[in-house]
Parts: sequence; C-alpha cells; structure tokens
Amino acid sequence: MRLHHATIFPKPSPADSGGTSFLPGDPGQTLDLDRAVLLVNDALRSPVSRSVTLSFTRSSAARPTIENLEILLKQIVQVSDFDGLIGFYMVDLQTGREIHFAIDNKQEISVEPDIAFTASSTIKVPIVTSYLINRGSNLDATVTDIISRVLGKSDNSATDLVLERIDPSSGPLIVTQNMKQIGLNSTFINGFFFLGAPQLSPRPVTPGNSRTDVFADPDPYSQTTPAEMGSLLADVYQCAQNSGGALIAAFPDKVSPATCQLLIDFMAQDKLGSLTQGGVPDGTLVPHKHGYVPASDGIVRDTADVGIVYTPGGNFVLSIYSYHPINNVWDTINPLFGNLTKAIYNYFNVTVE
Repeated sequence: MRLHHATIFPKPSPADSGGTSFLPGDPGQTLDLDRAVLLVNDALRSPVSRSVTLSFTRSSAARPTIENLEILLKQIVQVSDFDGLIGFYMVDLQTGREIHFAIDNKQEISVEPDIAFTASSTIKVPIVTSYLINRGSNLDATVTDIISRVLGKSDNSATDLVLERIDPSSGPLIVTQNMKQIGLNSTFINGFFFLGAPQLSPRPVTPGNSRTDVFADPDPYSQTTPAEMGSLLADVYQCAQNSGGALIAAFPDKVSPATCQLLIDFMAQDKLGSLTQGGVPDGTLVPHKHGYVPASDGIVRDTADVGIVYTPGGNFVLSIYSYHPINNVWDTINPLFGNLTKAIYNYFNVTVE
C-alpha cells in the first residue's frame, strides 16, 4: 500500500496566447506505507525512541496527456488568422495513438468520413511507393536521379517519367489501385501531370468526396485525405522499423524494410524549410512532402504537408491539408503549420523534473 501526492500533468499554454508549449507540471511524493507501519510499531514498543522519520520518494512530473495535446492543437487553429478549412491527422509512432480533427472557419466538424482535399504534390509519395512496389527498389543511377527530382524538387516532368515506368498508359490507375489494396479508398491520381493530360477514367467517387456538408473543391485529377496519407506514412515507417504495417502485409513479396527506408530517404531530400519543417529545431530529421498548387486563376487555395518527424522524445507522423475558398495566404498558413508542428514536438520533448 502506498500513500502519495500525485504528480500534476503539464497543461497547454493559454489559448489566447496562441502558445505552442505546455505549462510545467508538478512532481509528486510517494510514501511507502508498509515501511511506515513497521517504523511506527517499533516506536510504539520502544520505551525511549518514540519519534519516527518517514521518508518520501519524489516522483517526476508527469508527461502531458495526448488529450491535452489535442486541446492545444485545436486552440492553435482557432486563435490563428486562418479562417478556411483545415484537416489534421497525427499518429504517435510509439503507441499508435492518433489525433484526427477538422476545423472549418474556426468550427470543428466531423471527420467521418475524412474530408477529400486536393492532393497536389503530396500524391508523389503514393506514386513513388507504387513504383517501388511494381518495379522494385534496385534502382540504377538514372531512376535514382528521377525519383530524387520527384520527392526532393517536386519536379512534375520527372513524376510523369515515374508514372510511365510503372505503365506507359495507365501508370496513374495502377497507383490508385495499389493505394486501394492497402485500404486507402479516397486517394487517387487520375492522369499524368503534363499540361492538357486527359483524365483516364470518370471522376472517381470516394467516401471523402461524397460528403455534402463540407467542400474543399478537390482536384478531379488527384485527391486524398489527411488520415489516408498519414496512414500511408505510418505504414512506411513501421515497415522500415520492424516489417510491420499494411504496406508490407499487402505486398509481402514486393516490399521489404529496405524498400520503405529507401522511400523515407528520398522524402528526406525535400528541404523546403517551411510548413512542417519550420516548426522543429534545425537539424531535426523530417522526411516529408509538401504541396501547394495555383488554380487556373493563379491563386493558391490548397496547401498541404505530410511527413515523419524524428525527435529525441519520440517520433510521429503528421498530415495537414488546408483549403481556403478565396486565397490560402502563405503568410497565414505557413506559420500555422509551423506552430502545430512545434506544439507536437514540444509534447514529445517536454521538460519534466
């Protein structure tokens, strides 16, 4: 039996400050009651030694809970200047626990089913994944250079070369089929990237784009959801770490941990330095793929970033998609992505006493 003064969890910083950190918790004290009873009994029996000194063990301040992290993340969105639609998905890669929410013009909305967004250049992660599934990971210098241009430089012409190497006419459809094989039913690419490329099939109807209560005007050529792209990256991570995840389960003869680590290494070549990467200390490993694309009128309405963040206190997948019907202003959305990432980094690396 133990008598104790419980530790106090760190709490999110006040919402009105837009903070990305946690107020420190308090350590606790624990008394070993069994030992205390023995000491007291001895004192009661002693004719001279009638006092007892009880010892307490100081316990460290508790880590913040994931529920408190979710509160903080929603606060960050709601006090920001962004008044569009944001879809957020994160998974703790140590425990598998997730945070998944969507906020539209400051109001939280359902993520069942998850919302379809324009995939923009984040679709290049499924494309390269599909290439490695279908053509293997024993790459020559030419293919290595092409994939480096796809994931490191977001080169659309290089992406078409990858799609053509999957299949000259139906590469995009094979990518879509591969994603369905691992349960990603709202993720697709429906054509090549070159200007004027035709759609290869009628616009796919998915759970994500069938919702009528929210609309992110997703591109008929290329769509995904925050949770699906985040799940893909979690599968890639688990595959690389311990041969786990749906990717290696679906393609056991085509995918290995080395395949998945190769994909992670290619993603690490994306050195944007903003969005998700802007929210972590210099030198933090963040294999990721960002995406933003101007509409036909030249205005950017969609901005996204998906990646794996490696930190001393724990690793996590982060998948954020945003849409603004008028203009997704960079000076508003970039710091928001950075602040969300910083809050999660601080959660995994909070200082406790």
